[in-house]
Amino acid sequence: MTSTDTALVPLTPEDAQALTALLTRVDAAEERGEPAAETTTREWLTTPGLDLARDSFAVREGERLLGFSLVDVSTASDRDGRIRCQLTGAVDPERRRQGIGSALLARAEERAAHLAAERHPGTPAVLRVSGGRDPSPASADQPLWGGADVRPLLDRRGYRRARSWLCMTRDLPGPALAPAPAAGARLLSPSAAHSEPTRLAHIAAFADHWGSAPITPERWRAWTTASTARPALSTIALAPDGTVLAYALADEDQPGVLHIALVGSRPEARGRGLGRAVLTRTLRLGAEQGFSAAELEVDAESLTGATRLYDALGFDRAHVAATYEKPLATVGEAR
Repeated sequence: MTSTDTALVPLTPEDAQALTALLTRVDAAEERGEPAAETTTREWLTTPGLDLARDSFAVREGERLLGFSLVDVSTASDRDGRIRCQLTGAVDPERRRQGIGSALLARAEERAAHLAAERHPGTPAVLRVSGGRDPSPASADQPLWGGADVRPLLDRRGYRRARSWLCMTRDLPGPALAPAPAAGARLLSPSAAHSEPTRLAHIAAFADHWGSAPITPERWRAWTTASTARPALSTIALAPDGTVLAYALADEDQPGVLHIALVGSRPEARGRGLGRAVLTRTLRLGAEQGFSAAELEVDAESLTGATRLYDALGFDRAHVAATYEKPLATVGEAR
């Protein structure tokens, strides 16, 4: 099969099993150690705001999925006034270098351009794609792995590396963590009643962060109530007036690993140690519940110095991943 005869069809929620199988094959080949779960895949395919019939493309061979791409255009602009068009996809490791990935990416770019113009006429937009993991410095000459073998394709199509992300890990229980003072706030695990105050805190906390755009209430609810969410292990710092000042939200993507999905503090609450307080509590809860490790991802250029906090709490740097970008105006120029 080549890019000239690749038939692209939409994904449907009924593809959850086949898509999970594809993602698991990709994970094994790229040695990520993050196999997919069908429940999570099904939840992803039913994300609020996604129109699979128009926003997704797949290549099939009978019941087997050979590849897919998915377009997700933000509903609001980021701090730089740009609309983020996130493109996600994968190709079966046994069917790469046959034009499938090129066809899927080209169609996703076209759909992103149409959707961005439809939703945000006249607003600058940017295409954003994962560039996988960097080789370790000690083995920089090794073949690209961990999803990074997409980089030659991205280079040819005009994408450039825009950001680096540190994946950091910590053993649990690991070194003892003393409770951190909450500076006048109350620390607790969030309930459903805290969902919207926490969403508003997150929007405020990340308003000055690269690439961040406000998340809708519908998506926030879907994410915080997903099968992987662990609200009992999450922590918020609550002011006397009910305002959420800081938060550490946890989920469990892989069994036994506490994933710290989001950590943030409102700008007016920074410098009070609340970030340390909420994260310390969540790590202690995870250790008490028998989790063997904790992990998180952080912007390597974080404005708030988050990496210093994670270093101080015993996190080590496991690997670096990259995000690639291309201004939407250049779509179609590189083929």
